[in-house]
Amino acid sequence: MSLSRLAVLVSTALIGFGLPMPAAAVVPLAAREDSPTAVNWLERAAAAPDRVSYHGTQIITSWGPTGASSAMLDIVHAASQGSEISVVGSGSSPGAKAFVQRANHTEGPTVDGGPLALLRATYELVYKCCTDTIGRAAVLVEALRGDKTLAARFWIDKATGLLLQRELFGPDGKTMVRATVFTDLDIEDSEFIGHLPPMAPGGVEAVGMNKVDSLRSQGWTCSPSLPSDLQLYDVHQDTASKSLQFSYSDGLFNVSLFEQRGELDPSAVAGYTGITTEEGARVYQRYGMPSYAMWSSDGIVYTLVGDLPYDQLTKVVAAFPHQPPPTVTAVQRVGTGLAKMAKWLTPMGALSWKLG
Repeated sequence: MSLSRLAVLVSTALIGFGLPMPAAAVVPLAAREDSPTAVNWLERAAAAPDRVSYHGTQIITSWGPTGASSAMLDIVHAASQGSEISVVGSGSSPGAKAFVQRANHTEGPTVDGGPLALLRATYELVYKCCTDTIGRAAVLVEALRGDKTLAARFWIDKATGLLLQRELFGPDGKTMVRATVFTDLDIEDSEFIGHLPPMAPGGVEAVGMNKVDSLRSQGWTCSPSLPSDLQLYDVHQDTASKSLQFSYSDGLFNVSLFEQRGELDPSAVAGYTGITTEEGARVYQRYGMPSYAMWSSDGIVYTLVGDLPYDQLTKVVAAFPHQPPPTVTAVQRVGTGLAKMAKWLTPMGALSWKLG
């Protein structure tokens, strides 16, 4: 994190607490400089799925307030087509299957769903040299926060550049909040998926970041940034419902915010935990892979889907408007369909509505 950026954060915090600004705040901070070798390996990891075909088993685990949730996925990846993903072990949807098309990279190179540009902008990248995992020689790259706590570890295959394992840690740098691990991996000389399973939910079109100001003037909530260093980097619109999807990330964690005109139907969020905000509005949350939060305010239904740690997800939800809803008719209400239009960048995201 740069000194100027930290100064802005300190200033914002002081303003938030109503405290006067010091004449000249001097904040000691170690100089930050990414390792060129670490950056090169992450760039290679981002490009590898476009040229390497494989078949492997991947386990994804997240830790939340109710304990750990895991899913085992069988992934057949054809570099020229995309990935066929089957749920092998999951308490909610064993046997579910989906196909994710080859990425178009409109948001730039990504590593396990996180834009590489945002990863470089948010964290210090450190090369930790050589290791091995699942019997393959690998390199280890770490991402550090501005206070030098550990945010993530990446194991990258030396031979192919594929990302073999990723671990994400909470703000203390010690508590693991999410892990993605290949337990076995076979590199294929060529791969072709002949009978494609159902596509991930789609029907969306790109809106583009240059339309954000116009959307804001039309009453949509589209902040350029959110708590936990999340930055807005892409906007899409559902072609049928005209609802909007705003994509945020810090390079590690990803959040999609869906907005649609109307009022939330409480009966549509059965199984969610409802909480009442200070403003008197109701927010419905469900933690898992991914986690969901739904609420309505000022005639807009918000559906937030993300892989953030639960405490950070709560801070992100609190950053949005929460006005108590008026009395509405049934036709004005919006159900939970918004969550199903989620177009996730990660392989697991293709099955998020099955796993979550």
